[in-house]
Amino acid sequence: MKIQPLRIYSDGGARGNPGSAAIAFIALNEQGEIVKSNSRFIGIRTNNQAEYEALLMALQFAIEVGIEEVVCHLDSELVAKQLNGQYSVKDHELQQLWRKVIQLKGCFKKISFVNVPREHPQIQVADELVNETLDKETRHPKTNGLISNLPLVASKNEVKTMFVHTSIRTSNMERSIDFYSKFLGLKLQSRREIKQTDAEIAFLQDTEHKGSMLELTFYRNQKQFVQPEYELRLFDHLGFEVADINKTLEAMRKENITITDEPFKLNEKTTIAFIEDPDGTLIELIEHR
Repeated sequence: MKIQPLRIYSDGGARGNPGSAAIAFIALNEQGEIVKSNSRFIGIRTNNQAEYEALLMALQFAIEVGIEEVVCHLDSELVAKQLNGQYSVKDHELQQLWRKVIQLKGCFKKISFVNVPREHPQIQVADELVNETLDKETRHPKTNGLISNLPLVASKNEVKTMFVHTSIRTSNMERSIDFYSKFLGLKLQSRREIKQTDAEIAFLQDTEHKGSMLELTFYRNQKQFVQPEYELRLFDHLGFEVADINKTLEAMRKENITITDEPFKLNEKTTIAFIEDPDGTLIELIEHR
């Protein structure tokens, strides 16, 4: 089914401003068929923050499925005009969210932001998803089995999140894609140019889509690609589970991959080893028996 160009209708709402908030979007193909809908509770936000986060969730979906053209419909005149450069963004929190959207714009060949009335049929669908999500959270708040007469206020621990990807830099995109595909079984999911920063990004994931995504980022203007000494690094390592650690290392040795720590038993059922990718990023290999 052809889904390009993608039409997104996103909505976010808070009960209170700020208050308990939820976000939602629906995505339609060229024929007007819904190809994806999603919603989630995001904790305490303002209405405008929720509007931005709903759009970000929708754009992330579009990137993951390889969309190149997208039209974003929003019922928030403020957010639409800020993204189109008609209004300035003065609020600090909104500035951060605005920057995230602007960065994601570079992942698409064509993208536009359209303000539509709240009465628009597809916005109404997204709005219903928002309210259903908020109603569900209100009916079943996480209170550890205790009944509370206090107003519904979500703590940070109640925000529902999912870890979706890790980003590392590369000095050679083709070499890195080949390395993670050949030795660690990842498959290229999508690849995009980001014109604003003269960069290229690529998303890779295991063939069964069970693990989180790996994002490779190549900045063409970066002059040095040197890893600091291990003790000075802020980022520690990636971790990959492998079926046979010795066979994996044997294949890597043939290609002169750096092995920093030979296999050793962490416990009775787990063996680990450490290697480096072509740019020196440390990787832990894990075998469970």
